[in-house]
Amino acid sequence: MKIGIFTDTYFPQVNGVTFTIAMWKEKLEERGYEIYIYYPSSSYKPKEREFPFRSFEFKFYKGYRVAIPANIAKKSEDLDIIHIHGLFSMAIAALYISKKYGLPRILTYHTPADEYIEYITRKGPLKKTLMRLYNLWEKKLLNSCSVVTCPSNVIRERLLKKGVKDALVLSNGIDLNFFKPVETEEFKNKYGIKEGKVIGFCGRFGYEKHLEDLIEISDKFDGEIIIAGKGPAENYYRKISKDKKNVKFLGFLSREDLLAFYSSLDLFIFPSTAETQGLVALEAMACGTPIVGANALALRDTIQDGVNGYLYERGKEGDLMEKMELAYKNRDRLSENCREYVKQHSVDKTIEKLIEIYEGLV
Repeated sequence: MKIGIFTDTYFPQVNGVTFTIAMWKEKLEERGYEIYIYYPSSSYKPKEREFPFRSFEFKFYKGYRVAIPANIAKKSEDLDIIHIHGLFSMAIAALYISKKYGLPRILTYHTPADEYIEYITRKGPLKKTLMRLYNLWEKKLLNSCSVVTCPSNVIRERLLKKGVKDALVLSNGIDLNFFKPVETEEFKNKYGIKEGKVIGFCGRFGYEKHLEDLIEISDKFDGEIIIAGKGPAENYYRKISKDKKNVKFLGFLSREDLLAFYSSLDLFIFPSTAETQGLVALEAMACGTPIVGANALALRDTIQDGVNGYLYERGKEGDLMEKMELAYKNRDRLSENCREYVKQHSVDKTIEKLIEIYEGLV
């Protein structure tokens, strides 16, 4: 079976969408499926069955590119199924190909784009207009697909309230053969991480991640705070942590260093308010690291309060400190629960369900 993946974001951009697509591609190809990926061009060199299309940078969000998918029909005429992983230019191309060749289409919902409209404008009337137009388009696109999947119950309920006919909950999944606790001595020496308490975050640096919550508690935290990743808000976060002696930015980490990063943490702090699942939280849990995260969107699903971590009210420093204290007190129990909890999010289980969907569509 030949599956066409149409996505608005792909390597070298680093986020949960690109890694999910790459992981699903690898696992599906191991099972004999042919995966074709259509995406905006960039500095990334395409591999076999990967098709970049001329694109330009979206000036409101650094690193994001908008594709102009000209002559896409010739490169997708042999597909059996269309699988959409975005909501904009490549989604439009996917609709065109689906209708032209009479192909079923599935959409996996990764990003609540209405949470990002402030990157374009904060002016009330314009923001309200853009929000209305976006929601109309999102509803039309999702309802035109044979199947819509989303990674959490919270996001499913959100979509249903917005008028989407139905959505199946399908975890993005993580590779439990890869994500597991590792030795950390070499990693700590490499990055100069001292002995004692260590908390931190890794991921894409966006304003919606609200890392200011983590940075602002540094004066009251008697340990090190390590932050890894990159993104459009990096300069802002570095600026507000300039005089914080126990806050350290590690830059972008390789997948191998990421294992040691998670394993080095006592707690993973996740202040984001725009997660549809929170893959980095699941990765940290697989390494035995409890999560203290914002009581917002899908983190309310991913974090089971008091079981594998704690939820706090974002922006409330006292609540974050209180939940961190609880997490330290119960860390051994939380850590054990984390590793048990993530088993239900194994990528192998995700791929089995995805194949069932594909076979049903064909």
